[in-house]
Amino acid sequence: MAHDFLHRFLDIWLDMAPWLLVGFAVAFLCSYCLSERWMRRHLGGSGWLPILKASLVGLPMPICSCGVLVVGLALRKSGARKAPVCAFLASAPQAGSDALFPSWAILGPALTVARFVGAMAAGVASGALVRWFGVAQPPPDETPDLKADCSGLCACHHHDPDHPHHDGEAHHHEFADRRTRLRDAARYAFVHLPGELAGFLVVGVAVAAALGMAIPEDALGGLPLPMAYVLAVLIGIPTYACSLAIIPVAAGLIAGGLSPGAAFVFMACASTTHVAALLVLGRAFGWRATAAFVLGVALTAVLFGLLIDFPLADLIRVPGLTGPGHAHTHAHALWALAPLALLLVNGAIRARHHRHEG
Repeated sequence: MAHDFLHRFLDIWLDMAPWLLVGFAVAFLCSYCLSERWMRRHLGGSGWLPILKASLVGLPMPICSCGVLVVGLALRKSGARKAPVCAFLASAPQAGSDALFPSWAILGPALTVARFVGAMAAGVASGALVRWFGVAQPPPDETPDLKADCSGLCACHHHDPDHPHHDGEAHHHEFADRRTRLRDAARYAFVHLPGELAGFLVVGVAVAAALGMAIPEDALGGLPLPMAYVLAVLIGIPTYACSLAIIPVAAGLIAGGLSPGAAFVFMACASTTHVAALLVLGRAFGWRATAAFVLGVALTAVLFGLLIDFPLADLIRVPGLTGPGHAHTHAHALWALAPLALLLVNGAIRARHHRHEG
């Protein structure tokens, strides 16, 4: 039994390792190119445009539901309304850029595209529900935009917004010092992010390997679809799982007979809502807005799950996780294990050291 578990555990890592490295590289590019000030400037104001922008901006963000809370609260403190912030919080954790390539390899292209489209739809739906039902009074249709001053356009760390800009003078405040930005982006993508994800990845892969052993093939196939959806929502909402760690778990559930649509519902809810996030949102935004946020995520997940299981069923092809007898087919991925392990272990050690110092 232990031998079978270790084989499955290793094979899942071989499936994911190259794509995880690519995902961290994409996370580095996103962190370097998209500044927090840019996000604050474009997510301020009311109306539908900030909600749509927030949903779109959230898609490439390589942030899990814990990290995205910090960004969301910072956006709220900077003047963004509840609706755009909740739209961002709904879309960002479901399908970040770091999850694109592993999801494509394990869940297949159709289900991966559904994850990204569903994430954007969840952002718009959650933002809309929060806008109209999550506050005591609906927000006005028009409010002044955030002031577009130099400090909102420049990404420098030390900047005087009233400094003169002389004609012909190189505007060195247009971007932050490239070396500093490069260092910060590299630290986030290759140290902080692996450290944040390491534990959840290990647990997620272990759960997937255990599911592969414990659940006989088609064991869940006889579960009525309505019950499967209800359980996916009820279990997924309080459960924490990042968009990466949930991938092998979902693949294991599908291999065990759960419908792809029900697995999608579980993925969407588990990667977006969990007890810690709901407590933080309830305290910061109010329980009315939090309930609207959760309702938007759940309804969108169920809608897309039904689309996946019925109209789009013929397009869904889930490669799944390689069985323990096929490890040799991943010899080309062995090169990725060592650098991935180095990133995860180094990140976990630094994160633990930082927590002890704090």
